[in-house]
Amino acid sequence: MNMHEKTVSQRLKTPKGIAGLAILVFFILMAVSAPFLAPYGSSDISSQPLLSPDNDHPLGTDDVGRDIFTELLYGSRTSLTVAFVVSFGVLVIGTLGGVFSGYVGGTFDRVLMRGVDIFLMIPDLPLILILAAYLRPSIWNIIFILIIMGWPVGARVTRAQTRTLKVSGHVDFARVSGAGPWYVVRKHIVPDLYPIMVTSIVMQSIRAILSESGLAFLGLGDPSYPSWGTMIKYAIAYPMIFFTDAWMWWLLPAGMCITLLVLGFVLLGQSLEGDY
Repeated sequence: MNMHEKTVSQRLKTPKGIAGLAILVFFILMAVSAPFLAPYGSSDISSQPLLSPDNDHPLGTDDVGRDIFTELLYGSRTSLTVAFVVSFGVLVIGTLGGVFSGYVGGTFDRVLMRGVDIFLMIPDLPLILILAAYLRPSIWNIIFILIIMGWPVGARVTRAQTRTLKVSGHVDFARVSGAGPWYVVRKHIVPDLYPIMVTSIVMQSIRAILSESGLAFLGLGDPSYPSWGTMIKYAIAYPMIFFTDAWMWWLLPAGMCITLLVLGFVLLGQSLEGDY
C-alpha cells in the first residue's frame, strides 16, 4: 500500500500532475466558497436583463436578469457533486463486483459477467437520454443513471486484474500460510488494484461532467440546480447572442469552465498513467 501511495505522490509532482491538481483544487475552492463569493442567490433575478459586466455584476446578467457570475459559481458545485458521487459509486460497485467475480469464480462469475456483457452491448448515450427523459428531472436521477451505466466497465477491468492476482505468488503464499479469503482480498488483492481504481475515478469524473452538462444543455437536467450546461443552452437559444458581445460574458465562461475542469482531470489521469 505504501508503495502505491508513494508512486502516486511522485506522479502528482510531475508538471502535468501539478497543473491538473491545481485546476481541480481551484474548482473545489470555487464550489465550496460559492455561498460566500456569490453576490446573489443561485435563483435570484437580481437586475435588468443582459447588463454588461460592471461592479455589481462581474460577468453581467442573462436574458432574465440573473447574475452570471453567481450562476457560474453555483454551477461548479453541481458539476463537482455529480463527478465525485458518480465516480465513487462506480468505483465501489465496479470494484466489489469485479473482485468477487474474479476471486470466487464459478456461477457467480458467469452470471455477473453475462450481465456486464448485456450492459456493454447497449450504447451509453441513447440509453442515458431515454432514461433521463423518462425519469423525473433530478440531479440524483442523473447520478443514478450514470452509475448504472458506468459500473460494468470497471467491473470487467477489475475482474480481469483480480484473476491475474489470484494466481500470483504472494497470494498463493498467503493462502498456504492459512489466510482466509477475506484477508487475502483485503490485504493482497485490493491494494494492488489501487492504480485501476484511481484511473476509474478520473475517467468516470470526466464522463460525469460531460454527461451532466450535455443533459442540462438538452433540457433534461434538474432545473433546480444551476448548471454550466443550462447556461450554455439559454445563451445559445438567445437569438442575438452572436450579434452582440453578450456571448463573451454569458456563453464563453461556462464553456471555458467545462473545458478547464475536464482538462484538469485529463492532466491528472495522464500524470498517473505511468503507474498502470
